[in-house]
Amino acid sequence: MYAIIRTGGKQYRVEEGRSVEVDRLPAEEGSAVELDNVLLIENDGEVTIGAPTIEGARVLTEVEAQGRDKKIVVFKYRAKVRTRKKTGHRRYFTRLAVTEILRPGQESKVAKPKRARKAKAAVAEEAAAVPPDDVKEEATAATAGAAAPAKSAAKKPAAKKPAAKKAPAAKKPAAKKSAAKASTAKAAAPTKSAAKKPAAKKPKAEKPEAEKKETE
Repeated sequence: MYAIIRTGGKQYRVEEGRSVEVDRLPAEEGSAVELDNVLLIENDGEVTIGAPTIEGARVLTEVEAQGRDKKIVVFKYRAKVRTRKKTGHRRYFTRLAVTEILRPGQESKVAKPKRARKAKAAVAEEAAAVPPDDVKEEATAATAGAAAPAKSAAKKPAAKKPAAKKAPAAKKPAAKKSAAKASTAKAAAPTKSAAKKPAAKKPKAEKPEAEKKETE
């Protein structure tokens, strides 16, 4: 049994259990790829041809590898004109392993792996052990609220005691000070004037008349 498929603008002949290299497909290695552009299917001498494709036919494949072909050299020149051009090219390809060729209405024989089912009792116990999201949120909010006051209390400094006010010293009346200053100033004034006054000069003694005549 074989089929002819079309992908990347090219046609390929595929058979179950064999690999085929096609133009690069956006798939990871190990992933499954389903090709539905089936042009022809041959099964025990019975040939089915599509117009242009067979509706409902599929080819199931698995990605084996992603790679590149060997480099090919492309050389162009024109005689007697001195024109030369040399380039290289490496094609990207995807290697597919064909697992099944399904005709219209046919189902895959490969059974999907069944997930291990847990016993209902074990599932119920796990659900009971894990609290719901609402309970978790309330518990976290309560713990956060209880921790917040403790932190704030620890950060606050101790209250300082008010300092005792000092009693103001008794001020003497200004009037008495001024009167005392005035009396001392008056008492000191005469002494200063007396000290500054020059001493009284003694009158000169008059010469006797006889001396006056002699001098004349």
